[in-house]
Amino acid sequence: MGPKKKNPSSNTGQRAAKRQKTTNDTVQNDPNVIQSLTQSITANILSELKKVGVLPSTGQQETITTLSGQQTAMPKETNAGEIVNEPFPLQAQQRINSTVTSSTPQSTTAQHAQGATQITAASAAPVIIPESSEQQLPAATFVNLTQQLQGSRIPEVSTRCTSRTNHGARNTDASKLLDDIEKLTTAAIAPSTAATYNRAWRAFASFCTSYSIPCVLPLTSSIVALFVAHLFSTAFSPKTISTYLSALGYVHKILNYQDPTQSFLIQKLIAGAYRLGNTFDIRLPITNHILDKLVSCLPQVVMEENNQKMFRALFLFAFSAFARIGELVGSEGHYDEVIQISDVTFTCKAGKPSQVNVCFKTFKHNSSGIPKFISFSHGDCKISAVEALLQYLNTRKNITGPLFLLDNSSPLTRVKFNHILKKCLLMCGLDSTKYKGHSFRIGAATAAALKGCTDAQIRAMGRWQSNAFQKYIRSNHVPTSE
Repeated sequence: MGPKKKNPSSNTGQRAAKRQKTTNDTVQNDPNVIQSLTQSITANILSELKKVGVLPSTGQQETITTLSGQQTAMPKETNAGEIVNEPFPLQAQQRINSTVTSSTPQSTTAQHAQGATQITAASAAPVIIPESSEQQLPAATFVNLTQQLQGSRIPEVSTRCTSRTNHGARNTDASKLLDDIEKLTTAAIAPSTAATYNRAWRAFASFCTSYSIPCVLPLTSSIVALFVAHLFSTAFSPKTISTYLSALGYVHKILNYQDPTQSFLIQKLIAGAYRLGNTFDIRLPITNHILDKLVSCLPQVVMEENNQKMFRALFLFAFSAFARIGELVGSEGHYDEVIQISDVTFTCKAGKPSQVNVCFKTFKHNSSGIPKFISFSHGDCKISAVEALLQYLNTRKNITGPLFLLDNSSPLTRVKFNHILKKCLLMCGLDSTKYKGHSFRIGAATAAALKGCTDAQIRAMGRWQSNAFQKYIRSNHVPTSE
């Protein structure tokens, strides 16, 4: 495939007769490039259904109405039976639907030990725990525990992850399934990833405008090479360059184009960027010792006693569950994908809660949508992670929603969390530029490695799909006194 000309729209008809599949799709500076992909995908699928006779063809060119209400031209067939795609509808303005469907969890060894009983909140008021049995109780059981023991009841809270509803048989018209294809395509990547990909495409569109380069799909490796050089010359880190190339590659692959980012040339350019760029991760691990110091200084940083208990539980929870902070606290108005109170249960032995079980429904790289269960016990810190969570739940308002709420019942935001963590770090005499929210996860991986856990165990506890966790193991930053 040769290089593109300056005015691709002037000779589209000539090129269509020479190539089986091509496009003059102009990529606009649109904030929702990934969302608008679904419209092009369904357009191509509908065209193929008509081509093979699954749906009747009403002419050489059909249109569909996009989710934003626009009319989108469908691929049309040439005399030679070749398909020519009309402009790619990247102008759609609808926001990305971030709904991810989770399947109902099955009993596992970690969640249901032999002889354990699943207790719902509806049957747990007041709380009565037989001394001789092991039970699993929802976290809501321990909300306002003092009031429960005085006789008040808790509204029913499900301890299971949301299951996907079976809507029954679809209409026999195959085109009715296109709506589901749009939903599945949109849900295929996490909202945070979609936002990053949209940012990458905006950067690419700006690059094309600056250098008067036609922004046409599919891209050639030469254009991508220029984009890599542009990002490197404007001081983008090698990791960010790789991420932006992933965005370009994703669009090509999902539209069945050859991915230019995987060419030998581009891979070598990335390798060169890593050799020349500074890729050292300065974030340090929050160790057990540092965690104890952070927890102990909370009364000096946070005035409200209930909020002190909440942050103490959060710090210990993040470390013990290998959690990403974005999985525990959200941004303003976006709290559906953080851990909810209904996602947490307690395993009780001899009448006492001994283990916390967490259901992670949505997390990075979870393309399957299958929930992941992580369990942790008291831990090695001076304050038990289990006891800290119980003490917080005993003061938490009895409402559904995110697990971690402030004393005024509003969800804890990422901005508020970062502010408190920074103040605690400064109070402990630590450099707040080197310890971030992700340092809890880094510290958890480091601590697990020092305790002799295998790579497979660490990978499972942190929900890593690869050995990427190995870059987090920094035992040289753990004092020998610990």
